[in-house]
Parts: sequence; structure tokens; C-alpha cells
Amino acid sequence: MTTNPVLKNATNEQLSLAVQTNLWALFREMATLPDSQLEETTKLSRHLSSPTNPMYKGVWGTDLAPDEADSAIRETIDWFKSRGAPFFFWWIGPGTKPDDIGKRLVEHGLIDMEGQTKEMAKYIISTASGAPGMIADLHKMNESLLDKTPQGFEMNDVQNEKDLQDFKRVLIEGYDIPEPMADGWVQAAHEFGIGKTPWRMVLGRLNGEPVGTNIIFNGAGVVGVYGIAVPPSARGKGIGAAITLKPVLDARDKDGYNHAVLFSTEMGAPVYERIGFRMTDVRINRYLWRNG
Repeated sequence: MTTNPVLKNATNEQLSLAVQTNLWALFREMATLPDSQLEETTKLSRHLSSPTNPMYKGVWGTDLAPDEADSAIRETIDWFKSRGAPFFFWWIGPGTKPDDIGKRLVEHGLIDMEGQTKEMAKYIISTASGAPGMIADLHKMNESLLDKTPQGFEMNDVQNEKDLQDFKRVLIEGYDIPEPMADGWVQAAHEFGIGKTPWRMVLGRLNGEPVGTNIIFNGAGVVGVYGIAVPPSARGKGIGAAITLKPVLDARDKDGYNHAVLFSTEMGAPVYERIGFRMTDVRINRYLWRNG
């Protein structure tokens, strides 16, 4: 897993920005997969990897003047199209310029993923303002929640092919997403080697049945939380809280991390607040481009 200087004595501003910079660090690690491409300039960054999930293909860190934005959007679409990409996400967050880039992206045919109601990702939808960024002090977490999980619940890292396929199944059921989106994480694990990904893949089971996932990524000085999924049949039992909480506490106790960050769905935010996360004014938006 990525090593980096741990943020200490961080200001609220630094922590809020870490919601975004942790994501960018994750993209850079994705681009270490074989045959990937990564380009970073002062204007924007973009990465392209093979797994069948838009997370593995994207644009981020956009800092464009209004008079150059449209040409940069066209050039970027051509960049992905010429490389045979079926889709990519254009990520918008703190500091993204110009201010109206979301409107411009839609005019160029991209789909605003926030507030949309398509079945593509039923449980990933947030509001039209974007996915809320959240931060947590790992020394002030509600650790008592770990005592409230049902008997027979356990969490372990993905260690073999069965674990990996069960992880995929929970992602599909928990987010109600198409199989190729979940399969992207499986493909990446096969490429890196199961148990050797730059991120930690945690699988929860209840009496042997897969019921929860978490993807933990250490980057930009903080612990990033991604891929929290619990199937509808297993909700309301404290599983989502436990599988979020235990891995970030591990990062605190084993690796010395002080803070965790995530961007949440509207449905997930109250759960994260009970754990110890708090809202920031950061919002993360995604715009989806599809080839054809």
C-alpha cells in the first residue's frame, strides 16, 4: 500500500483538500497497472487503465482559463477516444477551474452523475450539488459501534479468488451497479495479484455469507475510504459502520495515521457521522463520457 508522510496537526482546510488529493493519489496508483497511461500538467491530469470501471479512466485537477476550457475538453475527449476508451469520468472538486466547467462538460455530451436517476448506479447517487466530502479524527471515533455487530460477523482482507468474487457480488448488490463496474476491481486485483493491490480490500461475512466491503487507500497523508457496500438484506445491523470503522482504526494503530477522508452518498452520510466523520464544505462531482 502507498506510503507517504502522515498529516499531523492538519488544519481544517488541509483535511478538506485531502478528500480530493487522496482520490488523486489513488488514480496515480491505478495508472501503475500494465499498459496504463498517466499525464499530468498544470492544466489537468488524466489516467487511463484497462479495468471496466470509470474510476480507472478519468480527468482531474482541472485548472483552465475560461477561454481555453472548451478546446481542452474537446482535446481530452479525443485523447480518450483515440485510445479506445469506452468511457471516463471527469472529476470536479475544490479549486476546479473554470467555475462553469460542469455546464461546459454537459454541453460537450458528458452526463452529470450527481442527482441523476439512471439505474447505472442506484445507490451511488447523491444530490445535484455533488457528493459530500467528510473527514474524521481517528483518535475520536465511536469505537463502541464495533461491539454492536451481530454474532457471526467477521472481517478479513481479500485473500483468494473466492473472496474476490464474493467482494464483487457485494459491490453489485450493495450499489445496484452493472457487473462490469464491480468487475473492474476484480480485474485490477488479478493484474496486481490478489492481496497485493495498492489499496486494501476488506470483505465482511455474516455466518459465512458475504455482506460488506471496504476499499482502504492510504494516500496524501490520510486514509481514504472507498467502496463501502452492504446489500439491502444485511442493512440495519451495524455492518456498514463496523466495516468502515475497523479498517481505519487499523491504519491508525498499525501505520500511525491520524485522519480518514471519504466522499459519501446522501444515504451513507448519517452512518458515517455516527462513526465519527464530519461534513466539510467540499463536494466531489463526476461527469461521465461514453464513446458513442
